[in-house]
Amino acid sequence: MTLRAALFFLVTHALVIALVGPQDPVGSYLLLITAPLLAALACVRRARASQAACKWRLLGAAVGLFSLALLALLYRNVAGLAPAQMTASTLILYVFYRIPLTYVAASPGGGNRFIRAVDLAIIALLWLLYYLHTRAMAPLNTALWTQCLNTMSSVQNSLVFCFALIRFLAEDNPDRRDFFRTLAIYALGYFLLALYINTYQPQTPDGSWGDLLISGLFVLLAVLAGSHRRHPAVEVSRSLRRIVDAGVPLMLPLLLMMVALLVARLQPSLATVGFIGAMLGYALRSVLSQIEIQRQRDELETLARRDPLTGLGNRRSFDESLDGAHRRARRQGQGLAVLMIDIDHFKRLNDTYGHPEGDRRLRAVAGILDGCLQRGDDLLARYGGEEFIAALPSPEAMHALHLGERLRAAVESAALPAAEGHVTISVGVAWQSASDEYAPGDLVGRADQALYRAKHAGRNRVHLASAMQPSGEPVGPHA
Repeated sequence: MTLRAALFFLVTHALVIALVGPQDPVGSYLLLITAPLLAALACVRRARASQAACKWRLLGAAVGLFSLALLALLYRNVAGLAPAQMTASTLILYVFYRIPLTYVAASPGGGNRFIRAVDLAIIALLWLLYYLHTRAMAPLNTALWTQCLNTMSSVQNSLVFCFALIRFLAEDNPDRRDFFRTLAIYALGYFLLALYINTYQPQTPDGSWGDLLISGLFVLLAVLAGSHRRHPAVEVSRSLRRIVDAGVPLMLPLLLMMVALLVARLQPSLATVGFIGAMLGYALRSVLSQIEIQRQRDELETLARRDPLTGLGNRRSFDESLDGAHRRARRQGQGLAVLMIDIDHFKRLNDTYGHPEGDRRLRAVAGILDGCLQRGDDLLARYGGEEFIAALPSPEAMHALHLGERLRAAVESAALPAAEGHVTISVGVAWQSASDEYAPGDLVGRADQALYRAKHAGRNRVHLASAMQPSGEPVGPHA
């Protein structure tokens, strides 16, 4: 909504109030109903091009429900019903209006569907408590009911503003920051307006100048939501961000406990339900959040140990697993073999076919190697670039050499197109017996030296590293 359209709407509403006034408030009511509908439409349109789309839609739904509450008041006026006859239905609509508004301000968002379900359950209990209390108080004393309702509304409105302001100050994403800025302005305006009307104009008739203030608030929301101005990104303190992220899950239980505290004097049973619901809700949400955090940590740990292109382990996972493979081989009474594998002329392949095709060749070679190493104790990883590395139990050096030849032959027989002919590999093999006391990391160095010799000898071949002397020096090359 543009500023010019907003001014035109407010001037029209002012003229209707000035010319007709409380004598016939239908015209003012129609404009009151239209204002939140315009705000809801502006919020929905803003959601189309925002990273905070869900939040804008929820805010639009909230102010749209406010129009329904106003429509109920209009029906009461047109039908000539007494105020008490519309109390329950109007209250239900105002309760529904606050549910999405409270959720968008106080719910941390994110998480899995179970965490969101807990948030919604806390809000449902919050407003069920609110509704049951206010409805139970209505037949007792109108003045007391009104005072109780106004007090609870003021507390809730102020907390919604505080929540929105805190999240605005700690948000670094420009779209979400703009949303919480708009929500904080709207929530503050609503709190102040409700406080002013309830304190200074509680008996103002329908169709008076107070209606212009209400429509003005929703027109302001429509202008803010429809604004094309985008505020620049800001750098938020990490400490503040961590504090707010940790504290946001407390907002909904805190709000529920505040409402329970307000009803404790008159309806202690409802207050008890509220306190128990707040504690159980927060505890359940904390447990579910910890489960979700652990799941995400496990996924990150898997990603940190997995090569994203080939799906094999990466160098880090191989280095961490090599000692374990060495110990398992010794327990089995076998030696340990390490095979360093390199794709021949891979740079030429990339230069000829392009990097996307080179990636496909890497994945294909990884699949062939993985298919040849099927035992559970066999380790295979992408060591870096076009290099792969394998570690596995082996009873003797010739067995390891034959395995390297099997890998080489499998890749060659696949006949994957390359810059010159087909894709081939060179393999360097290093082996040590179960009785050798050398560190398994030494095998990697020896396998790398053997790979260098294989490539230097013409590529597409397997080379066995020299055996180690007790002094740690290699003894003669083996081809």
